[in-house]
Amino acid sequence: MPRPIIHKTPEAKLAAAREKRRSYYARNRDRILKNRRELRSSNSKESREARKFSRDLSKAVAKALRRDEDESESNTGSEDSQDSDDDESQPDNLPECLRIVKEIKDEMLAKINDPCTFVHGILCAYVKNMPDDSSTKADISIIETPMADVQKLLNRTIAAQDQILNFCGVSPEWHAADSVSRFLRTVLAYLEDIQFLVLYGGIPDLTLAHSMGELMYQKGTRI
Repeated sequence: MPRPIIHKTPEAKLAAAREKRRSYYARNRDRILKNRRELRSSNSKESREARKFSRDLSKAVAKALRRDEDESESNTGSEDSQDSDDDESQPDNLPECLRIVKEIKDEMLAKINDPCTFVHGILCAYVKNMPDDSSTKADISIIETPMADVQKLLNRTIAAQDQILNFCGVSPEWHAADSVSRFLRTVLAYLEDIQFLVLYGGIPDLTLAHSMGELMYQKGTRI
C-alpha cells in the first residue's frame, strides 16, 4: 500500500523541505561550522602551496634553460634547418616543456585563480540567463564554452607532462606539471557536474542540488 501524501501543494512541499534543512542544521551545527573553518584553513594553505609551486616551477625552468644553453649553441646550424618541422611537433626538450607548463599555469591563474569561485560565477551567469518562460532553457553554451577552454589547456598540459615524464621520470618537474593538470581537471569536473544536472535532471534537480550544497564545487572536492 503506498504511503499517503502528506504535502499536497508545491508550497507545502517547499516549506517541508526548508524545515527539514533547518532541522538538519540545528542538529549538526557544530560539525558544519567546524567543516567550514577547516575548509577556509585548507584554502589558505592551498594559496601558500600555489605560491610555492610558482616559485619552484620558475626555478626549474631557469635551471633547465641554463643546462640546455651550451647544447643549443653547439647545434645551432643543424637546428636552423629543422625549425619548420619543430613548429608542428611536440616539445622535444625539457626546457620547452617547462616553458609551456609555466605559460599554461599563468593563463590558468589569470582566468580562474580559484576553481570554486570561477565555477560559481559561471553558474550565476547561467541562472541570470534563464528566461521567465520555464518551458525554454537557458543558453547551455554559458557552461560549455568555458569547459572547452579548460579542456584545451588540460590537453596541452598533459602533452607537456608526458614529455617531461619521458625526459626525467617522476621528478619535481613532473610533479609541477601534475599540479597544473590536477587543478584543471578539478575545474572541468565542477563544470561537468553542473552540465550533467542541467542536461539530464533539468533546472529542478540543479536547484535542489545547489540548495542542499551537493554540487562538487560547493563541497570543495579536489581531483
